[in-house]
Amino acid sequence: MSQKNDDDSSRDVWKLKWDILFNSSPESIMILSEDQTILDVNETTLKLLGKAKEDVLGQKCYKVLHNMDKPPDDCPFLEMKRNNWKISMNEMETVIGDFLITVVPMDMPGEERKVLHYARDVTLINQLAVKLIDSLQRSAAVLSVLLKLEDLMVKERDLSVLLQEFTSTICEFGDFEASWILLREGSNIKTVAKHCAKWNFEEKYGGNVDFYEIKTGIISLYGKRFFFLPLRVEDEFIGVLILKVNRIELKDEDIKLFELLADNLAITIKERRLEEGRLVAYKELDKNIESFAMLVDGIRNPLAVILGIAETMVEEENAKKRIIEEVEKIEKITSIIDERWRKSEHLRKFLKEM
Repeated sequence: MSQKNDDDSSRDVWKLKWDILFNSSPESIMILSEDQTILDVNETTLKLLGKAKEDVLGQKCYKVLHNMDKPPDDCPFLEMKRNNWKISMNEMETVIGDFLITVVPMDMPGEERKVLHYARDVTLINQLAVKLIDSLQRSAAVLSVLLKLEDLMVKERDLSVLLQEFTSTICEFGDFEASWILLREGSNIKTVAKHCAKWNFEEKYGGNVDFYEIKTGIISLYGKRFFFLPLRVEDEFIGVLILKVNRIELKDEDIKLFELLADNLAITIKERRLEEGRLVAYKELDKNIESFAMLVDGIRNPLAVILGIAETMVEEENAKKRIIEEVEKIEKITSIIDERWRKSEHLRKFLKEM
């Protein structure tokens, strides 16, 4: 429950940030569907167009901005679709002036793809606006990747598949060229998943890094930059997430978000390992219960025969008495075994239902 609350809180923070950036931006911003239908616009767009929001929503962007019945040939939206939904931009003439148009796809788990449409007035653009829009673009990219990863951690139950998909998905964020997940196994730490790398990180750089004492941050190793994110649950060291960083510097806000992601990954790994441990315990218990039953049957069946022989064929009373006493002792022991078997059976059902 606590983890779910943390996830909800994180998403609420992002929604608040989005609303502030969206409505306070001095640049025109629209949200489009995959067929270029306008789903939302900010106040700046409405002021530039001189229209009310209800007159714009549901219209095609090319009709509103270019007064055309189809997209112009140099439309960056068309270019984005041709390039497998990659960010595209182009300077275009519109009904409100010359603008640098940028389109950014946003993929949210469980939702239809949406596209952010930015229009910057090339004659009035200033440094503050550039920084603000770049921040929004970057935030959208980070958020899209983080949501995919959170969705993966919730739905994928196979830990090996989860970790491999995680390393692949996180590299969709353009700052990362390769990724590794190293997990602690006893006194050792080794790579269990990697993407865009042919070598295990600890084999190449293990002598240069104390993984157990590593702090969050970027470290240069032989001229290459790596972003280290330790995986911990409370004080327990689980492993480390390592990302190869290109030339772009990570912002403090990005680092905090990826720290939160690493914390969630560490918790997920621990939970999956507990699940696997319960499964192993269940299988082992199942085998032991069968062994218990065979053992008890193997004891009781001969006992019944021995007791029958003692009562019908042994005439010497002391000998008969001794045999019966020993049989009763063994019966008492098998009754104890029976009781433990029943308790094990209850435990097996409990583990199976967890």
